[in-house]
Amino acid sequence: MAASGRPTVDSIISGLDPVRREVMKSLRNLVKKAVPAAVETVKWNQPVYVYKGKNLIAFMVFEDHINYGIFVGSKLQSTRLEGTGKGLRHVKVSKLSDIDEKEFSRLAKEASALVR
Repeated sequence: MAASGRPTVDSIISGLDPVRREVMKSLRNLVKKAVPAAVETVKWNQPVYVYKGKNLIAFMVFEDHINYGIFVGSKLQSTRLEGTGKGLRHVKVSKLSDIDEKEFSRLAKEASALVR
């Protein structure tokens, strides 16, 4: 927790079980490499990456998986993306082997290119 009592990304990660902790760390590193200018923050008690002032990617923690959520995912093409919302699409990640680094990086980069 930050001094303000609000959670930090580090405190969220440290509170996870070992499998989801490793998944979250891997996703975090992937986004930081794919979109280095994205700002890491916490919104809705979840890690969120903001780019040019817009929400870009969120890691939504569930009991048995983490959703790699892309706020402009409805504008992207990928067989991995799920969801029916107006903009948000996600990929469910239960274990490290579910992470396709090349595809997830491509999605992050393409999403950042759509932010104006």
